[in-house]
Amino acid sequence: MKKTFTMNERTGEFLVGLALALRGSSLLFSKIAMRTMGPFLLMGTRFLIAFVIIGAIFHKSLVKVTKKEIGHCALLAFFFFLSMAFELKGLQTTDSSVTAFLEGAVVIVVPLLTCILYKKLPDKLTVISSIIALVGVAFLTLKGGHLGFTTGELLVLGGTIWYSCTVLVTDTAAKNDDPMVVAVYQLLFIGLFAMAGAFIFEEPRLPQSGVEWGAILALALICSGVGFTLQPIGQKYTTPERAGLLAVFNPLSAAALGVIFLDEKMTWSIIIGAVLILISILAPAWIQDRKSNSGK
Repeated sequence: MKKTFTMNERTGEFLVGLALALRGSSLLFSKIAMRTMGPFLLMGTRFLIAFVIIGAIFHKSLVKVTKKEIGHCALLAFFFFLSMAFELKGLQTTDSSVTAFLEGAVVIVVPLLTCILYKKLPDKLTVISSIIALVGVAFLTLKGGHLGFTTGELLVLGGTIWYSCTVLVTDTAAKNDDPMVVAVYQLLFIGLFAMAGAFIFEEPRLPQSGVEWGAILALALICSGVGFTLQPIGQKYTTPERAGLLAVFNPLSAAALGVIFLDEKMTWSIIIGAVLILISILAPAWIQDRKSNSGK
């Protein structure tokens, strides 16, 4: 009998936010690793390493997997693969700051996709919080950068749209399947899709330096192993709109890492952006909890 995960909505949102915050470091590590590695090979290597490690830890949860769950994992992994392939290809010619801003547009894209697919208009609170979050991301990331809709920026934007699709697919998979099975097997399928792309479009090669291996292991353990494992577990207990909004933790953590590790200056723009992002996340949760408590 499979063990089930039980938690409240706020705990689920915390896990999703933590997952996305951890994955915020991926832009930094990917830039380092892609100095000599192709994006597909990088992606395949990090996810297969993550699958081996996380799979070994949670192997008892992975034995009784159904064909339906495998199908959902493969579909989810394919959307993630497309999202990250577009992102990494765009990152090769696009500044990290502009990339982070374009990825932050997921807070707008997810409610739009939800509206189209479910034929249901988002509530006012979702719309307002999404706009505040996007403005916050702009303050946080566009420090002297600019949008020119270059090929690289269009690729990153395409990755944002594909990621928005993964939020919706994750919502279905997490609520109908064992979230731990989804969390781990998606790592395997993302790695396999990426390795196939590497053999077709690139010249596969092993990392050539300790710095490259360090970046890959950081991506595998922190961004893929922990980050991608926590999201489906947490998203089981929240809505796709909230999960899309929580994606702003990605650029927020990227900015924080830049200040801590890259000696970037803590400017008023970063402070204002961080405050707006936190307001967009915490205020709706506080309002919803107040309504729930008053209705009891």
